[in-house]
Amino acid sequence: MRVYVCPALMSWLVSLVLFAVSYGAGERGMTLGQVAWLGGIFQAAYMAASLVSGFFLSRRNALPILIASTVGGVLLGALALAAERFGPIFASMALLGVCAGFFLNSFQSFMRGETAPGGLARTTALYTFACGGGYSLGLLTSGSLFRQGPITLGGLTALVGGVILLTLLIHRQRPHDQPSAEEHTEQSPPGAPPVAPEYLWAGWIIIFTAQFVQRPIWTFYPAISATQGIAPVLAGLPLFLHVFGQSMSGLCMGRLRHWLYRPGSLMAIQIAAAAGFLLLWRFPSYTVTAIGISILGLWAGFAYYCAVYYASNDGRRARNIGINEFLVGLGSFTGLFVCEWFIHLTGSDTALYAVCGGALLVSAAAQWGVLTWKKTKAPAFQAMSKL
Repeated sequence: MRVYVCPALMSWLVSLVLFAVSYGAGERGMTLGQVAWLGGIFQAAYMAASLVSGFFLSRRNALPILIASTVGGVLLGALALAAERFGPIFASMALLGVCAGFFLNSFQSFMRGETAPGGLARTTALYTFACGGGYSLGLLTSGSLFRQGPITLGGLTALVGGVILLTLLIHRQRPHDQPSAEEHTEQSPPGAPPVAPEYLWAGWIIIFTAQFVQRPIWTFYPAISATQGIAPVLAGLPLFLHVFGQSMSGLCMGRLRHWLYRPGSLMAIQIAAAAGFLLLWRFPSYTVTAIGISILGLWAGFAYYCAVYYASNDGRRARNIGINEFLVGLGSFTGLFVCEWFIHLTGSDTALYAVCGGALLVSAAAQWGVLTWKKTKAPAFQAMSKL
């Protein structure tokens, strides 16, 4: 249980740096295009590291990679916070993305190796809760302490990294010769639909869309708030509540596994989230957007839990998670520039919410197509999942 503080604190570190960099860029007068590139290069590097790591990670080599990426993440996070010009920030964010990619992919291999057969649902819930909870605290502390300057924020990243390293070093690993969730497929509970391979593909669509929608909100909302004179603590509060709701929703999903392999659950929750974003587009005041962004965290927790569970419970798990995290980076990178383009095209910041709502509707339709195609193509899904 204690080891789950590690992904929580790494998520805390990453969100602290990303928020401070984005808000600081807005205050320095950088364009939304430059803000998009600062977030985008982090995601592109994260995407590349995730794809590469998926081909060689295992429960045996995960721990040393976790330690190395923690050290790198602390150093590069501090550099990004201290830099003031676009070029040095850009380079630091790229390398930070590499470290974050290796860390979170490694931890997922690590946690499956530490989990006994049958425990994957609980493990996934704890991981989702840890990542969401850590990210939310990073947003809160970054917004609250932004005015204290980069030395204070950099010191916090060093403290966080030290706790991660200490936790990893004192952890007693499960013997590698004992069976674990890495090799075991967990079946659905009684009365629930059976595990189906096509949900792996639906999960990949879900996680791409979740980041396509979330990353522009996390990146542009602080910068837009800075240009509107909204205090950093008020800009960070809705994002904190959003990710806190995401973490709580993900934790609850550990007890709601009977929702996982039902297309109706996937469709209903995502269509409701799309309607929420379209509501923000029509009524974009601070109060409405703050409440709406906060509540939409419940959808995000459901989405991430489904994607991680589907990938961790089917076929080549390290490969599946590598693709998951690659799609996290790809969705983030694509979403940033699509949203920035629409904002530039329309001349309105509120176009951000319209794009997010539309993307969710398209994603839900794509998932429905994948899950209905199974009626005639199910053997193809099974064959592709073994590649």
